[in-house]
Amino acid sequence: MRLADYLDRKLIFLDLQADSKDDAIRKIVGRMKENHVIQDEESVLEEIFSRESRGGTSLGNGVAIPHARVKTVDRIVMAMARLSETLTFSADDRQPVRFVFVLVTPLEKLNEYLKVLAGLSKFLKDRKLLKRLFAVDSVAAAGELFETFAPREQ
Repeated sequence: MRLADYLDRKLIFLDLQADSKDDAIRKIVGRMKENHVIQDEESVLEEIFSRESRGGTSLGNGVAIPHARVKTVDRIVMAMARLSETLTFSADDRQPVRFVFVLVTPLEKLNEYLKVLAGLSKFLKDRKLLKRLFAVDSVAAAGELFETFAPREQ
């Protein structure tokens, strides 16, 4: 499993301006629709916000992974946004978030989805990789980081 197979470079957004967690998620999902990787923006937003209400998706280290399983997609898709300003994603942890990864998957691909989510979590917990990700200056550089990352199978 390669993360780069799920993160299309047209879904990497650097310096996204957002006023709140909800605004950031809405803008990222809107861009996913604009890029034709999802069709039903409202159902994706509804599921993501439902998931967020059950527990925040902030991992710490400036990263959050809002995610949802929906009926309206036929493959796993991921978008990445580096926010222009940090946002608080969870009232519980109050840690600022700078990177938001939105992960959307079909209902029937649970095992693959869990592997992608685990791989992304490993990538984002690697301090050296995360430091390099914070420093990227282009979509190409961000994409290359994901191209070179290959998590070990468990």
